[in-house]
Amino acid sequence: MGPAVVSYRFQRLPSVFRYFPRAVFGRRHALVPPGRGVPRLEGSVATVRVSRGHLARYRDVCGFPDDGCLPVTYPHVLAMPLQFAILTHPRFVVRLMGLIHVANDIELARALPAGGTYGLRSWIEGYCDSERGQEFDLYTSLEDGSGTAWLEKTTLLARRAATTRPASRGARQALRYEKPAPDDRPAAVDIDVPRSLGRRYGWLSGDLNPIHLADRGARLFGFERAVAHDMWSMARAFAALGPARLAPPVRAQVSFKFPLFMPAVARLEHWSKDGREVFVLKDDDSGRPHLAGSTRRA
Repeated sequence: MGPAVVSYRFQRLPSVFRYFPRAVFGRRHALVPPGRGVPRLEGSVATVRVSRGHLARYRDVCGFPDDGCLPVTYPHVLAMPLQFAILTHPRFVVRLMGLIHVANDIELARALPAGGTYGLRSWIEGYCDSERGQEFDLYTSLEDGSGTAWLEKTTLLARRAATTRPASRGARQALRYEKPAPDDRPAAVDIDVPRSLGRRYGWLSGDLNPIHLADRGARLFGFERAVAHDMWSMARAFAALGPARLAPPVRAQVSFKFPLFMPAVARLEHWSKDGREVFVLKDDDSGRPHLAGSTRRA
């Protein structure tokens, strides 16, 4: 990767809400047009200190214990203003509101003390063509005095208009995930997903996409009911796995499947396999998967 073509260097984290007009009303393409690309876009802030009140609310809504450290998913929420800054820049020509969150890959090198001081950076460059459309990898890093302590890759999809059997193809892809072998003994945890969750997590994280806030907003985008945030679903699954399975150094990888409609009861099933903890979050009634992934020592 070369130097950033666009580089935002903030003295302090901006409000994520300043970028909402561009995210909602900006005129963008559904896909990167032929002959165009995505240059390296970067946002950074040299010094970040965590609000204890905000952290306490995040732990509460996601189910993490107060262990004196940042939950493994919390830096993503910290970085939302940086991510919105670069994804709403005119050089990123794809509509932000049309992007679909398909996967996350997090590496936690060491514990992140809640009272620590950190540097934060997000960047994106280029894209890959896939069967479903164009995929963009958005990177975020949290730096401490020893270097990169936390690194995340978020994969976003701009869906291409399908011409043949899009529903069945999408369903087949969603059903591709690791399942327990006959001799595995998955543990199971039921997770309550209340109707109010979308608004609580939305205001806390800064992600106020209408599909998460109310049924009416979700129906405008083709969903039958309001949809839980993917990052909440992932965080809640990690919290249910317990701190021992996310103790650093650890790598956690997740792929997102079918939407998790609210209200609901979801079931997290997990089992140990080849040095990993494998898990899937399912609808408790239908068994339809919402996310699947694994954690392992990094």
